[in-house]
Amino acid sequence: MIQRALVIYKPTQQCISVLGELANTLKNQGIEFEVYTVDDVTSLEGETRVLKEPVDVVFSIGGDGTFLRAARLSLLYTNTLVFPYPCGRRNALYESPERPLSELIREFLRGDYYIELYPVLTIHTGTKRDLFVNEVTIVSSNLGKVSKYNVSVKTPHLSTAFTLEGDGLIISTPVGSSGYSLSARGPLISPLLESVTITPLNPLQIGLPPLVISELSVVNITVLNSSIVYIDGDYAGNLEKNSSIEITPGSKYVKVVRFSPFRDLVRIVLAQRARI
Repeated sequence: MIQRALVIYKPTQQCISVLGELANTLKNQGIEFEVYTVDDVTSLEGETRVLKEPVDVVFSIGGDGTFLRAARLSLLYTNTLVFPYPCGRRNALYESPERPLSELIREFLRGDYYIELYPVLTIHTGTKRDLFVNEVTIVSSNLGKVSKYNVSVKTPHLSTAFTLEGDGLIISTPVGSSGYSLSARGPLISPLLESVTITPLNPLQIGLPPLVISELSVVNITVLNSSIVYIDGDYAGNLEKNSSIEITPGSKYVKVVRFSPFRDLVRIVLAQRARI
């Protein structure tokens, strides 16, 4: 039974209109909810007060960036669902709203929905640990100057290492393969395949391809020049020379509410990019 919800929205005129419809529907159903803009989420994640009460569902009203922040917020709780409704510019992670939002919410409250699981990976930076849904991006802090990165990969069947010279690299989940990694000429991976993709950014080594490895892999990256790390598109800190980060399999999934049993993310992304 749904009792408490969080609503994350992008503060645009279109999304505010959707927010009004959502708020009225939740009030009519007697559901307690709190509303935050997408820009509030970063500070909200650091507030322990959000964990004091259980949250049954996080509504995401916006585009893919809003969805990612709502998804990470949902991971602070236990068994919390993410209900996405699109009104942003890029909506690859949303379903097309073929019916009014109020009708979809009523179906949701009746339990007439499916759950799509998005795998989550873990990044370890020193003593700090973070989860990511889309990707981790590491780029040189001295833009315009080539940097070096020692990369080691360990899987149940493979152990290898190489040095990358270039602008940086992206480590992405299958869902994240449809974003920045794809723009950097990485492969588009179906979410049905649990994997990790390492995509070099402008490598000096001609012909160095992206690497698709098992979701059980452990990836260690040592930066040989000072760099910056971003998690799901948000700045996450600086990496000093010779510091290391590690990417390991996650133990959680983002649980996304869907109203159709299958979404062909590959087809959706290709169709959207063809329209750009």
